[in-house]
Amino acid sequence: MELVRRDGERVPMAAIARQASVGIGTVYRHFATREDLLSALVYRSFDMALANARAAAGEPGSALDGVRVFLTATLRDRERFVLPLHGGPVIFNTAIREVQAEIRGVLQTLLDRGKAAGQLRGDLTPVDLIVAASLLSRPLPNADDWDALARRQIELFLSGLGPLA
Repeated sequence: MELVRRDGERVPMAAIARQASVGIGTVYRHFATREDLLSALVYRSFDMALANARAAAGEPGSALDGVRVFLTATLRDRERFVLPLHGGPVIFNTAIREVQAEIRGVLQTLLDRGKAAGQLRGDLTPVDLIVAASLLSRPLPNADDWDALARRQIELFLSGLGPLA
């Protein structure tokens, strides 16, 4: 994960084996191709995002509290993600598309709860939350304290999610 994030999807499989302290044959026994390895990393990342979405939807407070949980969890996990919107490889196989759909479904449940309670604007979509989370998890190059700046952006974003007048 670290090497792919740092060096991109063309990082040599031998470098991955060295980083993992295993032989190249061991890497290929687990992942027959580079795409298999990258797919596993992308799937693992989407699975983490799904866990974050479920935690957000299960938040007992308001829907805004749930959205905050999702955004702050994405910020917290940003170094562990290898996702297309986070600069990772663009890989979409059937398993990855299924977990993406599940993430959107879980977030839609959260949004529906907030809309029904009059807490969230009616045009808010799961994709809006996903894009915002993605942007917040990619630090600006010259930001001194990205976590503090991103937390402020989360609060500003949340203040704009209320129902339209």
